[in-house]
This record gives sequence, C-alpha cells and structure tokens, in this order.
Amino acid sequence: MKNLGIKSRVIFLGTIPALLFAMILAGYAISNVFDVLNQSLHDRGIIIATQLAPAAEYGVISGNKQILQGLVQKALTNEQDLRTVLILDNQNRVLALSGREIPKDVINQLRTGNTKVLQLPEGIIFAAPIYRSFVEVDDVNNLTEGEISDSKEQPISEVGRVYVELSNLTLKNLKQDLIAKILMISMFGLMLSTLLAWWIGRNITKPIQEIAYAVNKVGEGHFAHTIIENSSGELQTLQKGFNSMATSLKHAYDVMQDKINDATSMLRHQAQHDDLTGLINRREFEVRLERSLKTVQENGAQHVLCYLDLDQFKLVNDTCGHSAGDELLRQISVLLANRMRDRDTLARLGGDEFGLLLENISLADATLITNSLLKLVSDYRFIHEDKIFNIGVSIGVVVINSKFENVSEIIHAADIACYSAKNAGRNQSFLFSPSDVEVTQRRTAVEAVADITDEIDDETFVLYCQPIVPLTSYVPQQHHFEVLIRKVNIDGNIMLPTSFIPSAERYLLMPNIDRWVIKNTFATYRELLNQSNEKCNYVFSINLSGTSLGDKSLLGYIREQFVIYSIPPQSICFEITETAAIVNLKNTIQLFTALRKLGCSFALDDFGSGMSSFMYLKNFEVDFLKIDGSFVKDMDNNKIDHAMVRSIHSVAEAMNIKTVAEFVENEAILKELKTIGVHYGQGLHLGAPIPIKKLVENFTVKI
Repeated sequence: MKNLGIKSRVIFLGTIPALLFAMILAGYAISNVFDVLNQSLHDRGIIIATQLAPAAEYGVISGNKQILQGLVQKALTNEQDLRTVLILDNQNRVLALSGREIPKDVINQLRTGNTKVLQLPEGIIFAAPIYRSFVEVDDVNNLTEGEISDSKEQPISEVGRVYVELSNLTLKNLKQDLIAKILMISMFGLMLSTLLAWWIGRNITKPIQEIAYAVNKVGEGHFAHTIIENSSGELQTLQKGFNSMATSLKHAYDVMQDKINDATSMLRHQAQHDDLTGLINRREFEVRLERSLKTVQENGAQHVLCYLDLDQFKLVNDTCGHSAGDELLRQISVLLANRMRDRDTLARLGGDEFGLLLENISLADATLITNSLLKLVSDYRFIHEDKIFNIGVSIGVVVINSKFENVSEIIHAADIACYSAKNAGRNQSFLFSPSDVEVTQRRTAVEAVADITDEIDDETFVLYCQPIVPLTSYVPQQHHFEVLIRKVNIDGNIMLPTSFIPSAERYLLMPNIDRWVIKNTFATYRELLNQSNEKCNYVFSINLSGTSLGDKSLLGYIREQFVIYSIPPQSICFEITETAAIVNLKNTIQLFTALRKLGCSFALDDFGSGMSSFMYLKNFEVDFLKIDGSFVKDMDNNKIDHAMVRSIHSVAEAMNIKTVAEFVENEAILKELKTIGVHYGQGLHLGAPIPIKKLVENFTVKI
C-alpha cells in the first residue's frame, strides 16, 4: 500500500469496499439459502418416512410382502432423489426393499442410538417406526364402547421400521450452481466498481499527480518548476500554494547557496590555514611540498625548504604566559610574511616552528633570504607589558632534489638541520648534507628511538647495573647498584644511553622508557627475593628523567608496581639530575614527599653542574648527593676540582646527606676521596656496569 500511487490508492479504496460488500452479501445469501435447502431436504425425508410408516402397518402385521414391495416401489418411483426405501419387521427381517441396500451396521447404528436421521457422505437416511393400531378399521363397528375403551388402554407396540435414504447429489449440484451465479453477479458488480473507481481516480488524481511530479522535481533541485493552475476548488488552492512555495524555495535556495559558498570558502581557508597566525598550516604546506617534489622528479627543478624554530619562545611562554606567546607568534608571522616573495610559501608547522618553501631558487639566493630573516628576527624586540625580549631563530636549510623520495624525508632532514643549528649556538642557519658527521649522528639518534612506542618490547631494551661502593665504615656496608639502561639495535648490538636518550627526551618518549625501567627493576628485585627467601637487602637506584617528573600519573604507577611485585620500598632509591629537579621544582618536591612516606630514598645526580646548586639544595630532602663526574675525574691533578669535591662533601655532611663520587677511574682518585671522607664511590675502578641478569645469576650461585 505504501508503494502505490495516489491513483492506484483511489482505485484500491473504491474497489475493496465493493469487494468486501459483495463477499459479505454472497456469504450471507449462500449461508441462508444453503440452510433452507438443507432443511427442505431434511423435512422431505421425515415426511416420506412418517407417511410410509402407517401405510406399511397392515402389510407388516399381515406379513404381506407383495403389498409392501409395491408400496416401496411406488414411493421410489414417485419421489425424486429417493435412493432407497426399506421396511423391516421388529426382528430386523427385510419385508420390502427398493433401491440400494442399506448396510446392516448403519441400520444397527440407527436402532441402537434410537436415531431417526443419519447423515452420510452421499445422502441422508431417515427412520420411522411402524406401530400396531389398537382397533382394526374393519372391526370397529362390531366393538362395543367398553371394548373400545379397553383397547385404548393397551400399550402401543412397534411392529417394524421404515428406512428412507435421500440422495444429496441434486442438492450439491444446486448449491454449486447457486455459488457460480452469485460469484458471477459479484464479479460483475466488482468490475463496475473498479471502472467507476478508475474513472474517479483518473479525474481526481491527475492534478494531484502533476503536483507530486512537481514536488519530486523540486526535491531534485529544480526550484523553477511550476504547474498549470487548471483545477478548481481545493485542488486549485493546492496548485497556487505549490507555485508560491516553489518561488519562495527558489529565492531561499539562492540565498542559502550564497551562504554555503561563503561557508565553504571559509572552511577551505580554515582547513588550509593556521587559526592563530593566519599562515598556511602544516597539512596544506605538506601538500604544496609534495607538489614541489613532483616538479623536481619530473622537470629537474630545484627548491629550498627552510625549517624555522624560534629560540626564546619558551622563555616568553614561561615568563608571561601563553597569551603572550600567542601574540609573539602573531607578530613574528607578520614580520616574516612581509619579507616573502609572491611565489614562496610560509607556514606554521606547530608550536613555534615555521616552514618556508622557496620555489625555483638557487642555494645562493636562498642563503641571502635566510640571512635576511636571521637579521630580521634578531633585530626584533618583543615587548609585553614591562618586559622586553630578544627573539632569535634557528633555521635548517634543505635543498629539495631528486634524492628525496617523499615529503616526510624532506621535513625530517630539515628538522635535523634545524636541531644542528640550535646545537651550534642558535640564531643561525644550517645546511643539510647527508654526509655531514653531525647530521649523521643526529639521524642515527632519531632512528634509535623510532621503534619506541607506548608498549615497549622487552627485547628493545636491556638493564645493566653498576655498583656504588662504600668508601668509609661509617655507612651501611650493603650492596648498592645504579640501574642503567641500554638499547638493543636491529643488529643486536648494545647502544649506550648517550646515543638515544637526547632524542627520546626531545620526542617525549622518556616517560615510557622510565616506566619500563621501573617495572623491570622491580621484577628483578622480586626474583632476588624469591631466590633468597625474602632476605635480599640490595638497594637499586633508578634514574628518572625530567619529563617523567612532570608526569602527574607517575606516582600512581610506582605505587601500583610496589603492590604488584611486593618489594620493600627501602630497597629503591630514585635518582634525578640537578637540572631536571630545578626545572620541575614543584612536581619534584611533591613526588619526593609522597615516595618518602612509602620508605624510598633519593639521590640528586650531577650535583655541582648548575650555577646555583647550593641554593637549590635546601629545597630538596635527599639522601644522597652524587658529585658531578667532571669534578671527580681530574681531582687528583686539579686543585680546583679537588676543592669543589671537598666543598660539596662538606655542605652535604652539614645537611646530613651522604655523598657519592662518580667517575672513580683510578686508585689515586679513590685515595683522595677517602681522605676527604666521601661516603660512596662509583666508577670503572670500583666496578664496571654488568647486565642485571648476570647479577641475578651470581646472586643465585652465592646462595
């Protein structure tokens, strides 16, 4: 019904009621006529049987079968549909039969059930008893009144039965003929109803179909489509309304299309530009860079990519807030954009990093542009409230040639060159060269952390440990080890931390590495406890990076690992560098306070390398000071280094802090440290780093 058109619906709705009415009328007529026919046949059978019963009384009593046979034969001849007439005496003996024989079981069924009517598939059998009369007709005149009275008091006796079978074949034929005629009449009426409904539907629905067609055209976007107003009444009103609506929709569509075009242009601009600076964003910049690389590969053109990184942006952000940093980026963007050629592309790549694509340019001309940009930014002064900042920029320069296969390689090369410019002293440019030693080292460092993900594979790193040896009897003589990390490269060789830690810190991968170290150190200590029946008293020192100190979820992770591996917190000492502690002063103090309540100890590493080491020392409640190795390694020959070590140790003792000297490389240094009174020593002379698995194996052997 849902898929029918309005014309079909009108025809359908006009025909169905007529069909239902015809069906109901036909059903009612057939039902009533059939009841009448059935009752008529039933009444005929009863009348025939009851009339034959008294007529056969004399023949039954007298036993005159000839009279009875003539009676049943005459009855069979005179009555239509009469198939059988049977007369039995009260002993069930056949006295007369005309027609087909009635089965004995049927007769028994009628007699046993005292039934007068029995319905069979092909007919109906009727039974009527034959009774003996009290007074014989011929003898009535010879009886006195007293004898007649006596005869009436005698009981009526049954002397036989009459069985009549009527065929229902004629009735069935009559019913079928009646049904056929009723159906023909109904079909004729239905056809008339259908033709009438079609005529009505054609005249009424034609204008509606025109409107429906017009609505469909409008739905397809043809808002100028109208219809002829040739109807009357409500349909004419509907046609006028539609034309008015189409005109309004056409106007609204034109207005909306203009707004959509404006919004599309705005969205396209937003998708291609940075919201803060209005420059091309990284996505669009990479599209243009891809297009430029294609021209290099196809036409041999040459372009230059400059990767710009502001040198003092973090200082402005930390000093004046992010709003000041945003304003600085906006001003720098305008400053740089004013120096661009029309065919060049300047983009903000993210944070304080910008990309400059110089198309169809020689390296010499590109150098002139980068030099002018360096001077432009270095001469610029950013003023915020009462503060003035000198802003520099480091630029990595890459010549785009056919050696590059994709855009990511170009950007990666520019990033390496920019990093090299920063390492060289900032506010300068650095030209990328694949053969350059610094570039090679930088690329190696980046590749070293490329496989570090959130879920670190246990085969990526391996733990080493180096002993921290007591140098005086005034400290506990227990085994103390610093846990060190090494990376396994693709070839299976061991890489020192200096080859991957700087890149891991730059790309914010150190929190993952630190958590891996904590987890595996705790697992190793649990193994030692299991082997020693919980009697191991080793102390492991674990280094934490500066980025991990800024991770507020680190404390919860450490607590969770203590619960999982069930090791004593007193066996763990956390080491942080002086520089990292100062940068994350607030977070460091909070972390120290919470872990110290658990029982952990702390060591401040590389102490003395900062400009204000002693001033910051009073802010930290630490257990160990690890004297920077740069003072220790030459203290046996350098009086200033010797004095620095003595000074640091004196201040630490005054604060009840144990000192640890790093880089103990020979016996002479060891002797000087013992003379000063330094509590612990660490270095190749006292013990080289070994795999932590070997420590576990040696521990097992000792047990």
